[in-house]
Amino acid sequence: MPQQLSRLQEELKKEKEEKSRALQELAEMKKRMPSQMNGNESLGKSRVEMLEKEVEKAKGSERKMLQSLVSQTKQLEQTKISLEEAKLEIRSLQESIKSLEGPAVSASRSSRHLGKHLEKNGPSDAARAEEEIRKLRNELKLATEAEEKSKRAMDDLAIALKEVTMEAHQVKERFSKTNSELENVRAEAERSKTLLESMEEKFRLASEESERLKLELEESAAAWNVKENGFVSCMKMSEEEITKLQQENSKLSDSQRVAREENFKLRDILKQSVNEATVVKEALEIARNENSHLKDLLSEKENAFQSIRQEYECLKVSEAAALDSVEELKALLAATSTVDSSKTVTLPETGSFAQPKESTNDGKSTKGIFGFPSGRWKGESSRFQISRRHSIGEPAKFKGSVFDMAGSPEQKDRMFASFSNVSDMRVASSIVTDDALNSDDFDHLDGIQLDGMEHPSVKQKKKKAIFRRFGDLLRRKTFHK
Repeated sequence: MPQQLSRLQEELKKEKEEKSRALQELAEMKKRMPSQMNGNESLGKSRVEMLEKEVEKAKGSERKMLQSLVSQTKQLEQTKISLEEAKLEIRSLQESIKSLEGPAVSASRSSRHLGKHLEKNGPSDAARAEEEIRKLRNELKLATEAEEKSKRAMDDLAIALKEVTMEAHQVKERFSKTNSELENVRAEAERSKTLLESMEEKFRLASEESERLKLELEESAAAWNVKENGFVSCMKMSEEEITKLQQENSKLSDSQRVAREENFKLRDILKQSVNEATVVKEALEIARNENSHLKDLLSEKENAFQSIRQEYECLKVSEAAALDSVEELKALLAATSTVDSSKTVTLPETGSFAQPKESTNDGKSTKGIFGFPSGRWKGESSRFQISRRHSIGEPAKFKGSVFDMAGSPEQKDRMFASFSNVSDMRVASSIVTDDALNSDDFDHLDGIQLDGMEHPSVKQKKKKAIFRRFGDLLRRKTFHK
C-alpha cells in the first residue's frame, strides 16, 4: 500500500510538471506571437496540436490515477474485513480461555476435597488419591500452558491490530491527500482548457494580423532591396580595407618573426654570458681559496718570524747579560789585582809574616786562617764556570738549542732553557759581587779564572757564528713550508 501511494504521488508530480511546462510554453507563445507572425502560422498550429496531445496525456494519467485509487479503496475494504475476522478469532480465543479456567478451578477444588477425604478414610485410599492428584496436577499444568499460549496469542493479535489500525490511518490520510491533489489537477485542467480557448481566439486574431503584416512585408522588402544595394557597396569597401589590413598584418608578422629570431639570439647570448659568469665565479672562488691559502701561509710565516724574532731578542738579552757579567768579572779581577799589590807592599813593613820559610804547623795555621774564603771563592768560581759554559758566545750552548732543530715541537722548552742559563749567569754575577765586598777572599784566587776571560776578537767570531746559524734556521723554515 505505501509503495502504491508513493507511485501515485510521483505520477501526480509528473503531471503537474507537464502542466506547468505547457503553461510556460503558452506564455512564451503569447510573447512571441506579435514578433513572429511572419510565416509562423504552421509552427503555431503544430504547437497547439502538441499542447492538445499533452492535455490528452494528462487526462489519461488522471484516469489511471482514479483506477489506482479505486483499487486502493478495494484493498482497504479487504483489510477491514480481515480486521473483523481477527476480532472474531480473538473473541473465540477469549471464550476458550474462560472455558479452560473453569475446569482448572474445579480441579483445585476436587484436590482439596480429596485431601480432606483422605484424612478421613485413612491410608487405604492413599495410593488412589495420590494417582488422582498426579492426574489433576498434569491437567493443571496443561491448562496453565494453554492459558499462557492464549495470552501470547492475544498479545500478538493486539500488536497486529495496532499496526493494522496505524496503517489504515496512514492510508486514509494518503487517500485524502491524493483526493485533494486530484481535485487540484482537475481544476488546473479546466484552467488549461480555458487558456486553450483564449489562445485559439488570440491565434485567430494573430492570423488576421499576419495578413496585414504580409502587406507591410512586401513594402519593407522593396525598401530592404535598396538598403541591400547600399550594404553591398559598403561590403566591397570593407573588403578592400580588409585586404589592406591583411597586408599590414603580414608585414607585422614578418617583423614579429624577425623580432623573435633576435630574441632567440639574445637568449643565446644571455646563456653564454651566464655560463661565462659562472666560469668567472668559479675562477673567483678558486682565487679566493688560493688567497685564503696564501694568507694562511703568510700568517704561519709571520708567526714563525715572530717566534724567531723573540728568540733573537732573548739571545740579545742573554748576550747583554753575559757581557755585563764579563765586565763585572773584569772589574773584580782589577780589584783583586790592586788588593794583591797593596798586600805585597804592606807585608814587609808589618813583619807579621817576615820569615820566608815557616814550619809546617805555621803553614797549616795560615791555611786554616785563609782557607775558608778561598774555598768559598773556588766553589762560586766553579758555579760561574758552569754558568759561563752555557753562555751565548760558546758553541756548546747551541747543542740541543733552538738553532739545531728548526720547526721541532721542543722549541719552547729550549727557549726556557736559554732563559734559565741567563738566570744562572745573573746568579753567578751576584755571587761574585757579594764576594768582592770581602777583601780577605781575594788572596787565593786561581789563575784558571783569568784564562776563562776571552779576547774581544773571539767574541766577534762567536757573534758571527750565531748570526750564521740564525740565517740557516730561517732558510730551513722557509724550505719546510
